[in-house]
Amino acid sequence: MSKKPFSLVSVLLLLAVTVFAGGAKEPSAAKAAPTQPAALAPETEDWEAIAKAAQAEGKVVIYSLSSRIFDAVKTFNAQYPGITVEASDMTGPDQVEKLTREQAAGVYNVDVLNIASGPTVVNELLPKGLLKNYVPQVLVDGKASKDVIPQAFREPALVHSLEAKVVFYNFETYPQPPVDSLWDLTRPEWMGRVQMKDPMSTEENMNLLQTIVQKADLMAAAYKEEFGEDIKLSPGIKNAGYEFILRLVRNKLVLVTSDGTASKAVGTAGQKNPPLTFAVASSKIRDNAGGQKLAIAWNLKPKVGIVKENYLLMANKAPHPNAARLLIRWMLGDAKGGAGMVPWYVEGQWASRSDVPPVGSVGLGDLGKYTWSIDYPYVFKEGLAVRDFWLGL
Repeated sequence: MSKKPFSLVSVLLLLAVTVFAGGAKEPSAAKAAPTQPAALAPETEDWEAIAKAAQAEGKVVIYSLSSRIFDAVKTFNAQYPGITVEASDMTGPDQVEKLTREQAAGVYNVDVLNIASGPTVVNELLPKGLLKNYVPQVLVDGKASKDVIPQAFREPALVHSLEAKVVFYNFETYPQPPVDSLWDLTRPEWMGRVQMKDPMSTEENMNLLQTIVQKADLMAAAYKEEFGEDIKLSPGIKNAGYEFILRLVRNKLVLVTSDGTASKAVGTAGQKNPPLTFAVASSKIRDNAGGQKLAIAWNLKPKVGIVKENYLLMANKAPHPNAARLLIRWMLGDAKGGAGMVPWYVEGQWASRSDVPPVGSVGLGDLGKYTWSIDYPYVFKEGLAVRDFWLGL
């Protein structure tokens, strides 16, 4: 069995785990944090005053998990031309590593993080105070956030939008899904034809593997439904979840550097034998507007993947707190998916606002039929065993 590539980002992810295991260092007393205005209580939010203070700050810095942040910056600049937005497109592990290192050194550069990495955010970054949860009282269109953003998406961390990590196929080549079970991805006919972003460089892909291990009973039942017999585990394998991962890798799983690479390989028109994806962001279906032929195999047994939450959070001691508040409010958009939500108002992505209708046939309330939610406590307590198993393959 061939070894999987161990990238620089993989090292950073391992570093983040190591830092958290030992506890982040306290900021150096020699480097004092910048003086900031007192936080504005939600009941006293004066957006005219916040906007004026933000203009005086003149700048806001955001790390984002998506390159679509640059489109959102354009709309923000049009609305607030006096505020410069410094945006960086960064993976979750990179954001965690950079934030942790900087704050441990008493350096406070970033204001806002648009990040997934749910188990790390909820179990580490928020409790340790590296990030702060801020929910605007009123949204862009004047609606109260508590009335349109469910509490589960406001606490403990503000959810900007949701995506699923799914199996894509090429609908031009296959008018119907060519697979109906996750176990199909381990069949000989798909050997070397399943693509996935390296889970050591994206926490959510590792979360999917961890969830599959957690749901081993369902994986065993799906195996019996697919093959008509009970699964026989390989020597030393604990359950059907681990067995699936082993067989997937042995079937020459192709690891790539990005979801975009995988989705393009699958969706390019005119192919005779296109591959499938595993654990690619559902929002990649938006690339069909540019000629791709992507479809999601929603009805896979036992599930097509997981759903992940993308957060908007303020950094501890954000140097431009008012501009940060303004940007967060803008990115939450309006009830029509407008304002700063426009780049994310696409099929395969769901706004946290309950008043925003979905794009496409699958609504936010339907996701539980097709995907698992990530069990953050389980991942935090048991996930290292799955990661270690993966690294040992």
